[in-house]
Amino acid sequence: MRLRFHPMATLLSTARRLLGRILRLARERGYGTVVLASLRWGVQYAAGLPGAGRPARRAFVFDGRPVPYLNHRYNHTWLNERAVETALAREVLLAHPDARVLEVGNVMRHYLPDAAHTVVDKYEQAPGVVNADVADLDSATEYDLVLSVSTLEHVGWDEDTVDPDKPGRALEILKSSLAPGGLLWVTLPVGYNPHLDERLRAGAYDFTTMRALRREPTRNSWREVPLAEVWDAEYDRLLYTAHGLVVAEYVRPVV
Repeated sequence: MRLRFHPMATLLSTARRLLGRILRLARERGYGTVVLASLRWGVQYAAGLPGAGRPARRAFVFDGRPVPYLNHRYNHTWLNERAVETALAREVLLAHPDARVLEVGNVMRHYLPDAAHTVVDKYEQAPGVVNADVADLDSATEYDLVLSVSTLEHVGWDEDTVDPDKPGRALEILKSSLAPGGLLWVTLPVGYNPHLDERLRAGAYDFTTMRALRREPTRNSWREVPLAEVWDAEYDRLLYTAHGLVVAEYVRPVV
């Protein structure tokens, strides 16, 4: 017999999980703090909803240039790090119009529906998405651009077995998948995976460049900061929002 899940059952299940998380964090942080944060989120959500999908009036500065925030209904980007990382990823994709592109994690197709690049995602099922573990990829195919938006922090962390070394193995595979001169471009939220943060801070992954963005405490405005000033940024597990973001690049040498 094939089971069918009623939309109301899915909604109730989601509501129970959300309530459970709120109550757990309320006991840790205090009920007043959690209620205030939830109310602020609701007000900011309602305020930003009319502008979702429209060109943003605000911009953040990254690498010395202004970049418009990306406002989109999917994952309500005006409330979290998606506003900046998808804006930057969009720039990278548009700068490589004829490139062979691999994306790890099915993110950018939600914001660029006409994108036709290859996507690998272990869990999300969607047309054109290859369901595979990034750490098991066959690197026989060469790509001019490999990008990943807030995905690698889950590798070896949000799995049945915690494996702190798995993101490093995945990155080595992605580097080896690059054609000579190819670009690996990733964003990583600070504070989500402590093992990954530790290795990033130690320079263990040999990125060509690493830059950092930091969010203001109570509103979704971001500014570029020196890398040393982002490591103490906390990840908000109530609202699933990063307050610090690393943007890392690796360029494969041309022999």
